Amino acid sequence: MPDITETRPTSPWGWVGMWVREEKFWRDIGARVLAGVITAAVVYSGALLLGYLHTPEIGAGLLLALGIVACGVLVTGSVHLLRSARARGRAGSSRSWHIIVAIVLLLASVAIAIGIATDLLR
Repeated sequence: MPDITETRPTSPWGWVGMWVREEKFWRDIGARVLAGVITAAVVYSGALLLGYLHTPEIGAGLLLALGIVACGVLVTGSVHLLRSARARGRAGSSRSWHIIVAIVLLLASVAIAIGIATDLLR
């Protein structure tokens, strides 16, 4: 039977020393800090976009960035759908649905881009 005093520290500082040396401890701290930063960013950007915070320059910048990201995601999704429809190579109903959805995504990205452009020109 192993001696308990060799495997577990008896003083409170011994516990802290043991935790600091463990890799799992630092992984947990990193994950929780990252989760907190992401949560704070989402709440802050939501408060700006909903008008609870009155900094119009930052809100407009966040809205612009959100529009650009949305356009990029929609264009990327439509390109992926068109590539997968072309890879199938056969004229079936699934291929035509891929093309229709890709066109709708492209039209949505154009609509968002027009909205961004009109916001910038005001």
